Amino acid sequence: MLKNYLKTALRNLSRNKAYSFLNVLGLALGIGCALVIYKVIVFENSFDKHQENYSDIYRIVGQGIRAGEVSKGMGTPHPVGPSLKEDFPDVEIVARTHYEYGDQINVKDGQQINKFLVEEGVVYTENDFFKIFTIEFLAGDEETALTEPNTAVLAASQCRILFGLDKGQEAEAMGKMFNVGNLLDFKVVGVITDPLEATNFPFTILLEYNGQSASNPYFGEGKRWNSTSSNTNTYFLADKGFNQLAFDNKLIDFVEKHYEEGASERRRFVTQPLGEIHFDDEYGNYVYSTSPALIKALAIIAIFLVLTACINFINLATAQAANRSKEIGIRKAIGGYSGQLIFQFFTEITLITSVALFCSLAIAEFLFVQLEDVIGTRLTLDLFTGFETMGFLFLLLVLVSFLSGFYPSILLSSMNTVKALKSKITAKNHSGGLNLRKALVVAQFTISQFLIIGTVIISAQMKYFIEKDLGFEKEAIIKSYLPERDEVKNARFKTLMLENPAIENITFSLSSPTGNSNSHSNFNYPPLEIEEDFNASYKPADEEYVNLYGLELLAGRNLSKADSTNYVIINQRIADLMGFKDDYAGAIGERLTSGWRRNTLKVIGVMKDFHSQDLSEGFQYVMLLRDPEVFYEVAFKTKEGVNVNQAITHFENTWEKVYPQFVQNWQFYDEELAENYEQEQSVATLMTTFSAVSIIIGCLGLYGLIAFIAANRTKEVGIRKALGASILSIIGRFTKEVLALVIVAFLIAAPVAYYILNQWLNDYEFRIDLGLGFFLIAFVVTLFIAAITVSHRTISTALINPATTLKDE
Repeated sequence: MLKNYLKTALRNLSRNKAYSFLNVLGLALGIGCALVIYKVIVFENSFDKHQENYSDIYRIVGQGIRAGEVSKGMGTPHPVGPSLKEDFPDVEIVARTHYEYGDQINVKDGQQINKFLVEEGVVYTENDFFKIFTIEFLAGDEETALTEPNTAVLAASQCRILFGLDKGQEAEAMGKMFNVGNLLDFKVVGVITDPLEATNFPFTILLEYNGQSASNPYFGEGKRWNSTSSNTNTYFLADKGFNQLAFDNKLIDFVEKHYEEGASERRRFVTQPLGEIHFDDEYGNYVYSTSPALIKALAIIAIFLVLTACINFINLATAQAANRSKEIGIRKAIGGYSGQLIFQFFTEITLITSVALFCSLAIAEFLFVQLEDVIGTRLTLDLFTGFETMGFLFLLLVLVSFLSGFYPSILLSSMNTVKALKSKITAKNHSGGLNLRKALVVAQFTISQFLIIGTVIISAQMKYFIEKDLGFEKEAIIKSYLPERDEVKNARFKTLMLENPAIENITFSLSSPTGNSNSHSNFNYPPLEIEEDFNASYKPADEEYVNLYGLELLAGRNLSKADSTNYVIINQRIADLMGFKDDYAGAIGERLTSGWRRNTLKVIGVMKDFHSQDLSEGFQYVMLLRDPEVFYEVAFKTKEGVNVNQAITHFENTWEKVYPQFVQNWQFYDEELAENYEQEQSVATLMTTFSAVSIIIGCLGLYGLIAFIAANRTKEVGIRKALGASILSIIGRFTKEVLALVIVAFLIAAPVAYYILNQWLNDYEFRIDLGLGFFLIAFVVTLFIAAITVSHRTISTALINPATTLKDE
């Protein structure tokens, strides 16, 4: 029996090639995109799931409470780790990590020194790190690794890169020496497997924790409680039955013990489970965070795409109902039951879905390649390495077959036998009802317009980010890390750079206006008589910083070489807080108390507010001060109209003269700023891709509807033409019906999209306004595409000779 069903199904599919092709294409596109989204969601949810202690690993994070505002950060002072062990006997395994980005590694090879710039950086950590996290050693002793000063553990890939070893020879790196940052030598005492891609700990070079004393000016022998860097984290392994809330309450007393009395009112430490780190965008992590809202949005889009594909199938299947009336009538006349017919139709539908599923694998692989940069990794199907993907595909097969086939199979099996044999079954009286078919098309175009509106608005917000005036200049500026804090060398570098006429200016600083390296500390203005301190971003910079970045001084003067760290330029927001909103010159000479080196700061200038962080946040309190000890970045600006490559070549040559032992690594500042919105750009690209797919599927469904209407109204068209109606007027009647469907879909999609996207935009302090234009773009685009879709069928119907359609009653 099943063999007969399969033969019949294949015969019907081959007889109606266009129908089969449209169905397979629609389903393949929907399933393929759903499969891509599924793999993205699985990847994002797999971060660190391979850790054996996954549910028992916690991180200590910090909260600063200043003037009623809570600032959150993943950084902890260096002494937090050892103090946890001392104060909490139950916490026996604690490990600190200090991650430094872009470090240079030098390896001596005979008389030659090979220099490597490690983009992913190196981490300073402790032996307990290997007890908390699951790490496989290929060579060395896990129990003693990193217990001795100046020792290192390398991932297998780094052994091959640094020492020129072949795969399988990584253990030969044991005992070899290398230098970090031209500061300190380390000995390899362990070799481990490379970290998985889905991890928040991409460590391939692990160094003994105290080794950072040579490169980190904030280390202070690991005993400074008032110095916090976001790169310094503390992790611990909790016992079974760990009560997170109770432990967080105990950390209040922990703060009171190690800081002054009442410190817990301004500072808190709390715990965060490992499973929350990847989805947390408040505290941050060493790689990137993924918003849970984005995961939900992608899941909803996947459901939408599968639904549109199923709706498309239903539209096309019911449009073909009248063509199969005689087949159904004969089957019923010779004893076929409705149940048997339903099973036959489901066999056909399952066969179509299976073919579509097979095609979707190719579509998914194609999208994996095209979206690799967007997703951030090269995903693969991995059909035979685990049952998850195969299970998902089987579930899709069953679900899509049921959703697509239930209504058409019931409709076809319920045909009247006598009418079917007499060819009285027509598209009009037994193809599922025009109103239902219109409703399905409206549902498809509602989804399509929602995705188009979302794509347009997200793209507009990205354009706003890129084009908005940030309060400083970003064009023609090239920046690089500064390898040394040697003022003599740096002065020579500056002099040599300015000898080239292509260079307009050069500055040394901790970081650029929106740089990732920031230093925060408290401040207060005594006349306010407010006990709670405020939190400010301190930006150490030289006297050229203001001019190079085009910062606007509203009052006072710029920094000078003679200024100590006690002289600061404050931004408008601080001056407004001090009470000088309408008289910025009045703030000059005023003094602030500050946690920065515990100085009293004298205001020498007031600058216009600029964006010191991405546009999702408002203006911060910002201060500029001259502190060469923490200048870690150099930036230069090229003159207008000059050859930028000439300026870059001069920079590279000058670098070799002054810092020959260091690897070069420069970047255009505007490109760095664009990287701040990579996730938003990725979302925009994904939305564009899935919107396009949704439109294509919707057009296939619309084509099925127009085919149904055309078949149902062929005689009407013939009569109208016989009575003198023009072809354009007939096409117009078809187009009006499509227009009505697009309008109804728009009226449903627009308010839903407005609400959801307005909620999304509310997360940004600086955002676009949702004007009517965004929604009209979606409407016009959908209408235009729909018109093109229906044009072929309507024109062909309108061109039929009336004599052909009217000769048979």
